[in-house]
Amino acid sequence: MLTLQQLLALTPREVRQRAKNPTLSVKRDKEERKYGKEARSVFLNCRLYHAESTGTNYNLIIRNYGMSNSPKKFLFKPSSQLWVHCSCPYFTYHLEVALTLKKSSSIYDSNGNLPRITNPRLRPYVCKHLFATLISYLNADKGK
Repeated sequence: MLTLQQLLALTPREVRQRAKNPTLSVKRDKEERKYGKEARSVFLNCRLYHAESTGTNYNLIIRNYGMSNSPKKFLFKPSSQLWVHCSCPYFTYHLEVALTLKKSSSIYDSNGNLPRITNPRLRPYVCKHLFATLISYLNADKGK
């Protein structure tokens, strides 16, 4: 499973640049048990305002398994182990399979085939919606 720091560091610069001014609305934020592990799951709706953005809302799920040395602490820290998902087409066709192979996502929207054209090297990173959201949560939890 990839950490928050790894996901952010692997995200290409062009994706980072499109992740400006997110409007986030939290649908649900709760602690739960998934696959025998405790996690903080955040279910969000995200819209980005940018010149290239369509303005469409996408649903995001971020499941925080905590830090590798202390899974009970569910603040977003660079060492937090994350499972992520976004309903945007970019995530579906570029990233879903690559992140699933790293156990940081699951196959929901794609057919599970390897992305031979869109991401042939299977680079695990996040879409602009998840990038903007993770940066927002990381900055928010720094004050705690």
